[in-house]
Amino acid sequence: KLSTILYNINMIHTTLIDRVTPELETYISECNKLGYKNNSSLKAMKFDWCLDNGMWHGTFKDDKLIAVTGIHTFKDGFRALFRGAQLEARPVKGLNRYQMQSWGIYAHLPLQIEFAMGDPVYITTNVSNDASGRMNRIHKSFSVMEKHGQIVEYCGDEEIFYTQQSVWKVNVENYFNIRERY
Repeated sequence: KLSTILYNINMIHTTLIDRVTPELETYISECNKLGYKNNSSLKAMKFDWCLDNGMWHGTFKDDKLIAVTGIHTFKDGFRALFRGAQLEARPVKGLNRYQMQSWGIYAHLPLQIEFAMGDPVYITTNVSNDASGRMNRIHKSFSVMEKHGQIVEYCGDEEIFYTQQSVWKVNVENYFNIRERY
């Protein structure tokens, strides 16, 4: 069971976040300093709303929270990697077109897929509004992954929380096959 096998190597671990902690408050402060607007406050993160409709995951390095993503009900399944942001990238060797340098995609997504219990899992990317300065690159990366029939399938664009988003459905089998390489 994945929920009991959390990423844990070199003092790095991923776990559930089910309440506001000093580590979360410090993480939010760091995100605010970096201009990550969707993670600049509990309100901007929609922390309580997501907790009521799903759950949060966080990756800690030496007891410092370095990455957070949420999952919540969405369409006929769940929206994973909600409000995802990281303060440090996951170290990977070489170029990585699958975004495995993302703690969210590598360490959180398996737990969120398990949480979905077989229901469809979606990820959204901003079409043009780049609230973090990094979303446009992630959006382009998802477009490349979709063209090669890999981790995600493009479902269309729609307005979600007053922002135009692209919706991507996760191909769970392909995701786990690719993740094994990393």
